[in-house]
Amino acid sequence: MSSIVAGRFDSIASAEDVARTLFSRGFSVWDVSIMSVGPDSAPESGAVDRVMLAACVNNGLDSVAVDVLREAGASALECAQGNWECGQWTDFNPARHGEPIRGGEGEYWPRPLAREAVAEESTGNEDPGSELEHFVDQKRAEND
Repeated sequence: MSSIVAGRFDSIASAEDVARTLFSRGFSVWDVSIMSVGPDSAPESGAVDRVMLAACVNNGLDSVAVDVLREAGASALECAQGNWECGQWTDFNPARHGEPIRGGEGEYWPRPLAREAVAEESTGNEDPGSELEHFVDQKRAEND
């Protein structure tokens, strides 16, 4: 069984954009699958999500997948276990849902750092943005 992170989108084009982002963040074409799931009405918003992007996260990039899907506006984020073969979730069932991913899961990177960075004292002689760059580099080092 493989660990899978998935989210729904309203179009194939949206899901393909997210797939390209995942590829740039370390996923291979064998780790990402886009599937048509048919109309699924979300009562609270009335939105129709016809496409699901699923990412196999056995590579340890589950928080990256969650962050990318969340930043892209995926709905119905979920974590599931399933059979993943040749780049496809082979036992996928659109009527069965995985465990919902709550708001606090994932790492939210890049994080909104501006408020903390602005709180740093300035001498006024720095290159504009250098303090922010230094602060961001320091935070990245702490999280790596």
